Amino acid sequence: MRTLFEEELVDLSNDITRLGNAVVESFHKAIKSFKDADEELGRELISDDLRINYLTNEIEQKAYKIVALQQPVSHDLRRVFAALISSNDFERIADHSVSIARAVIRTEGIENRVDILDEIIFTMQNFVGEMLVEVIEARANYDVEAANRIAAKDKEVDAQLKRLYHEAAKWMQENKEDVARGIQYVGIGTSLERIGDYVTNICERIIYVETGSIIELNN
Repeated sequence: MRTLFEEELVDLSNDITRLGNAVVESFHKAIKSFKDADEELGRELISDDLRINYLTNEIEQKAYKIVALQQPVSHDLRRVFAALISSNDFERIADHSVSIARAVIRTEGIENRVDILDEIIFTMQNFVGEMLVEVIEARANYDVEAANRIAAKDKEVDAQLKRLYHEAAKWMQENKEDVARGIQYVGIGTSLERIGDYVTNICERIIYVETGSIIELNN
């Protein structure tokens, strides 16, 4: 039979999963708004971000309450701290989804596409989208093997960002009258790369919970 403390830990973990799922939904809306040049969907995503902020604040309050009242130690304390930090990482991911939506709105949907830059962005979003979905399950199960596997994908995201910088610079040199569009592509790619970094942070917390070791992945 579970103790009240165990139930609180499970409840906290379930809250993180709910937050993660909301963040995935926000990410998918951001990508769809970019692909479809859908400014209205971008605005909807920005409005939805308040719900994610609320969920994050709820998790923080629960985590602080558990520490204050239950005084967890060792593995349990690591679970609480990891939940607290991961909730902030998820919120930052949602913030970058909002940044993507704002870029779409600023450029009126980026209706005039740049094929090579589109191709790189779509490659990045495929990797980042997979990482984001997979890390939710890995975190719920504290799956160290999965955490290492997910974080390894971030290297490809970083490589694609470098490629984006190169191709965008070349395109802007050739299209000086439309530099703003190239800059927005770079901003979207940078947001995707940062999302990959935050997913990697969550992977590091999974390993920390199970091993007690703080490591930096992909450095």
